[in-house]
Parts: sequence; C-alpha cells; structure tokens
Amino acid sequence: MSTRRTKKPPGRLAVLASLLVVALGFALTVFTLFIGPPLENNVLTTWRCTVTSAEPRESSGGFKGSSSLPSVLLHTTECGDVVLQRGVTFDNSARVAAAFEPGVYDFQVGWVSAHIMPLIGLASVQTYEAVP
Repeated sequence: MSTRRTKKPPGRLAVLASLLVVALGFALTVFTLFIGPPLENNVLTTWRCTVTSAEPRESSGGFKGSSSLPSVLLHTTECGDVVLQRGVTFDNSARVAAAFEPGVYDFQVGWVSAHIMPLIGLASVQTYEAVP
C-alpha cells in the first residue's frame, strides 16, 4: 500500500501576501516610469541654501555594466548635500564645481528630489542662481 502525499494549497494569508508584493511592484514600476519623471520636471520648488563647498564627482547606479554620470556634489548647511547633473559633463565638471563660491543660492528642485530622494539618496538640483 503506497501513501501518496498531496500538496496542500497555499493558505489565504500566503495568497494575500503574494498579491500585495505583486501590486506594490507594479505600483513602483508605474510610478518610476510614468509618474515620477513628470513630477520631477514640472512640479518645482525653490530651496534657499548656503553652499559651503562643491566638488566634481561621478554618479553610478552600482550595477555591473552601468554607466557613470558626471555631476557636482554641493555641500550646504540648510539643505544637506545636493547634486547637480544638468549641464555637467566629464569635461566641465571641475570648472562647474570651481565656479561655486561659498554663499546663498536658490535651487530649483523637482518634486521627487524634494520628497522622495532625501529618504534614499541625494536631491537633484534642476537649476540654480546665486542670491545677491
């Protein structure tokens, strides 16, 4: 006489947990691809920050084969560290960093940079202007 074991179907809690993981993954993908970029580019806020120093740097996604991006890291007293990538190239990153004199600047920062990026990384500056 052979006993045959049948696999018990997953419980209700396991199914709900799996559906939640899939739903969160889908929502994150939709936000990253379709909602985040327009919010970052069109919903801008002005941050007034005192820049203490600036240095050229390369940003990287950290994945094997990912590309590096030229940027300038700005150290500020009120806003923490922020990064400038727009208009920065590998050829001019040192010049752009050297052009930042210590002082007060108005930074235009997108919604994602202002609200999401401080939790997981550095806010990205869209534009800047020295305050006289």
